[in-house]
Amino acid sequence: MQIAIVLITLAVTFVLMAMEITTPNAIILCALAFLMLIGILSPDDALEGFANDGLATIGLMYIIAYSIAKSNVITRFFDHVLGNGKSEKRSLLRLLTTVSLFSPFMNNTPIVSTLTPMVQKWCRKKHLSISKFLIPLSYITILSGLITVIGTSTNLVAQGLLSKYHLQQFGFFDFAVIGIPITIVGGLYLLTIGYKILPNYKSSNVDNVMQSPNDYLIEMSVNSEFPHLNQTINAAGLRNLDHVFLVAINRDGQQIVPVSDDLTVKAGDKLYFTGSVKEVNDLLQIPGLQPSHEKIDMVDVTNDHAHIVELSIPDSSSLVNQTVKSANFRDVYGGVIVAIHRDSAKLTGQIGQINLKAGDDLVAITTNEPEQLKAMKDLHVFDERLAKSNKKSYKDFLPILLLVAAIIVSTMGIVDLFVALSAVCVVLFLTKCITVQDVPRAVDMNVLLLVASSYGLGLAMSNVGADKYIDKSLTLVTGAANPILYMFLLYFITNFLTALLSNAAALSLMFPVVVSAAKYMNLPVMMLAMLITIAATADFSTPIGYQTNLIVYGPGHYKFTDYFKVGIPLNLICMVICVFTSYYMYVIV
Repeated sequence: MQIAIVLITLAVTFVLMAMEITTPNAIILCALAFLMLIGILSPDDALEGFANDGLATIGLMYIIAYSIAKSNVITRFFDHVLGNGKSEKRSLLRLLTTVSLFSPFMNNTPIVSTLTPMVQKWCRKKHLSISKFLIPLSYITILSGLITVIGTSTNLVAQGLLSKYHLQQFGFFDFAVIGIPITIVGGLYLLTIGYKILPNYKSSNVDNVMQSPNDYLIEMSVNSEFPHLNQTINAAGLRNLDHVFLVAINRDGQQIVPVSDDLTVKAGDKLYFTGSVKEVNDLLQIPGLQPSHEKIDMVDVTNDHAHIVELSIPDSSSLVNQTVKSANFRDVYGGVIVAIHRDSAKLTGQIGQINLKAGDDLVAITTNEPEQLKAMKDLHVFDERLAKSNKKSYKDFLPILLLVAAIIVSTMGIVDLFVALSAVCVVLFLTKCITVQDVPRAVDMNVLLLVASSYGLGLAMSNVGADKYIDKSLTLVTGAANPILYMFLLYFITNFLTALLSNAAALSLMFPVVVSAAKYMNLPVMMLAMLITIAATADFSTPIGYQTNLIVYGPGHYKFTDYFKVGIPLNLICMVICVFTSYYMYVIV
């Protein structure tokens, strides 16, 4: 009975997460609360994941990676790597090769977040297709992140799970035996077949707004016949119009962005609304508003104080499933949204009432600096102004040198990896390479909470024997004498789950299954643990399969189907290499 309750709870959790009713964290925490309420989990069990050294190691890696990204060494280096752009494929080869050398040693999310605006700017300058670069950038960081134990947060979650089950932990380069061939073959695929399949988009959404502002904005002038002169925006009825939203006002050559509710309307004001020409008729019904028939000059809308930026919503953002209005975007983020793109298409209708989704690409006019927006953690910011000074100091290179030193001493067994990374963070704080104020910006608490709470779901399966039940069911399908087929099925299920859930959740749920399977099938537990760790990471079939896929979704003008076309063959390539290589290394050799 308890097995059925746990499995039904997990199934409901999967469905709710797929439906995006609320955040994954909230859904998993509700599942844990329910399992505690009925006695399957104790409070200690539910909270066990929060005291895991794997979780702490992920947090430390976030801090170190942030300090490296903050120095802008990577951006300056990759600016030279991309070259003159005379050959698109050659530049892509240089990018993928170099990224694959960096990604095994630092978290891939900061790499992609840092490089995306730089690659955007470079592609615009060289008149090359941005969509030919960004998905390969995301995919190669995932592939090469599988070379070391710190390359992805999923690998570190696996370390924590091994520790919890009192099993031997992975060595620093244990993943390399599979990670290196996957990276090489996957990279070749991206440069050949994948390159041909990818779409060919050259401009950014910001470029589109700047070049064709009349497709996004409506300009109306206020004349003396306007019945609400010298009244506030609210009193004049301009705030809650049915199909358009007031973005900015130009008054005597001065831009007012965003527009506050208590601002008074003056004769001669130029009002700028988001919408399309289809909605201009609504505005024409208001006496005293005169439409402009000229091309809108964005200089009248933006300035040094109010600049236009491109933003993307990560899956962990509090903005997911909120409307622009309910999120109070104007006050919280100091700006207004001009356009929302989803699945490469501009959304129509009243912007304030659109439900935001993970992966949405926003074009906004904001008074906040990009770094301020970036610090809010709810948005990925793509803006070339994030580039820092070319001045160099020891702080640019110290985080990299310390990380290399930590890797060396932990690999040699001199100190534990957690101890080495802790020491690195202490030095970074003492040398002011990173500050206490940087920590909330560096560490994604949503990810850590998801990782910690996911442990409890896996423990619930173990407590009632659901892991053994699932293992026996899988064995019935494949047969106990066919370990290769069993490994393929195990990989597929984990890979499928990670496309629906988070990487950590998929791994945490499947880990007790493989521990049980190792005994039942007489297979090396480390082999099966590595198998599902890679399966939980290497999902390329959807933008939500991995964090970095979602980061490049909007800026690359990708459709959901682009990930299917390019990612599913790569999923299959990784599965075949992983199953046969791991079986050969752990069973045959």
